[in-house]
Amino acid sequence: MIKKLIIKNYALIESLEVDFEKGFTVISGETGAGKSIMIDAVSLLMGKRSDRGSLFDKDRKCIIESNLLMSENKKYLFSKHNLDFEGNTIIRREISPSGKSRSFVNDTPVSLSVLNEISSSSLEIYSQNQSIRLKSEDKQLELLDKIADTNNLLEKHQIIYRQFIKLSTEIENIKKGSQLSDSELEFLSFQIEELEKSNLREGEKKELEIKFKVLENASTIIENLSKSYHSLSEENGITSKVCEIESDLNKVSEISDKLSDLKERVSSVRIELQDLESDMHSVSEYVDSDPENLSKVSNRLDLLNSLLVKHKKVSISELLVLLNELNLKVQSSSNYDKLIQIKEEELLLKRKELILSSEKLTKKRKSVCNKFKSDIEFHLKKLGIQSPVFIVEISEREEFNSTGNDIVKFLFSANKGSSASEINKVASGGELSRLMLCFSYLVSEFDNLSCLIFDEIDTGISGEIADLMSGMMKEMSKNRQVISITHLPQIASKADVHFKVYKKEKNNRTTSETRKLNKEGRIEEIAKMLSGKKITETSISNAKELLSQ
Repeated sequence: MIKKLIIKNYALIESLEVDFEKGFTVISGETGAGKSIMIDAVSLLMGKRSDRGSLFDKDRKCIIESNLLMSENKKYLFSKHNLDFEGNTIIRREISPSGKSRSFVNDTPVSLSVLNEISSSSLEIYSQNQSIRLKSEDKQLELLDKIADTNNLLEKHQIIYRQFIKLSTEIENIKKGSQLSDSELEFLSFQIEELEKSNLREGEKKELEIKFKVLENASTIIENLSKSYHSLSEENGITSKVCEIESDLNKVSEISDKLSDLKERVSSVRIELQDLESDMHSVSEYVDSDPENLSKVSNRLDLLNSLLVKHKKVSISELLVLLNELNLKVQSSSNYDKLIQIKEEELLLKRKELILSSEKLTKKRKSVCNKFKSDIEFHLKKLGIQSPVFIVEISEREEFNSTGNDIVKFLFSANKGSSASEINKVASGGELSRLMLCFSYLVSEFDNLSCLIFDEIDTGISGEIADLMSGMMKEMSKNRQVISITHLPQIASKADVHFKVYKKEKNNRTTSETRKLNKEGRIEEIAKMLSGKKITETSISNAKELLSQ
């Protein structure tokens, strides 16, 4: 769950800090006040792409940070990426004025994909856009896969699929290349020999550039290290002075806890300084000042750079890929018929593996369809649809893709006597919102999510249905944190905690602010949601009644 959210210099928000709690939280406010900006900020913590245009002040960096309470069963994710696990995990995103973005998990820099994997293991955002996406077959397949827990099968299938595509591409390239002329073969052989003699190794260029920089500045480095070392280690140097301070404090450390604490802190400083002395001495011995080595490193860098320029590549890894491609061209030309036969036999075997992995996926998906159907229909009835019909239709596509060869379609009918049709043809906005709430309820159980965020998915809902939706959200919040941005009083009244987002003018700029409402504040806000800006005695009375239910 989200314990704290900090947003600085983002969109309309100059600085914001919100402490969230367990249970059901709602966020309300007028249109344009900045409610969804908070959710956009959370989306950035889930790996969404950023841009410089979203900064409040274009000359300062944006910082978005959240404290996530993570359960022990998420430890494997941290181990997978060599990250320190903390029950109170801090995830942070920084966007510089130039538009560059950096991400951190517990102060360790991570890629956007890792950031997404960590945060998405606990959080999920459901928005109006997702309700619309629900109409797409890809989204429907994704939801079914979550219910069926096909993750392991999918990963295995995708490995086989990538191998299948790679083999298909190789065969295509061999056929395109066909047989080469003697002059073409001679030129390719020369290029291959040149690259092979260079003994290319991935990552070598970066290592050499670091080594070159050290060698080039060796005398300056040694001089400054030596000066620093002597400042620490000489007879009346820094370490010696700290030892004296430690000795003086030791004589009085037993008099009080504060003196004892000071003595311990000085002891820690002395130990750290002695470690620094040792490390400085070791580093100075490590620094190579041999001009001959500098020349060797320089020549090697020149060779690598010349190869990169010659072949119009930007990295050693690209040169290694090119070397493989050149070798394949030569082999294809020399052993065209034999190579095609070998590759096509490999492709046939890989296709058999694809068929098997796809069949396993289909079987797993079909195994949950009946229960999925009954669960969705059960929850739709709770949300006021008296005679819902929900069907999961699985058909076979002509060719394999990364998800198998299944086409998944959700068929739906909200009215008795009407045949079920594809969601995108029959579901209204309000029905889509209810379907999305049902799906999120079921998926959250399978994903073991600790926080669900609903961004105005109650669009098209009002009255009794809004009350039913709020009851379902309240029920969901018993086992996980639920945060809902809403404009409906029926939903707002069911919350354990209510935040209001509002605009404020400060330093000739409009900013978005947030405050937690007390009981009186909630009555006023809900009354305003009921009657508009002009609060009446009737709306106040209705607000009190809603809150008391």
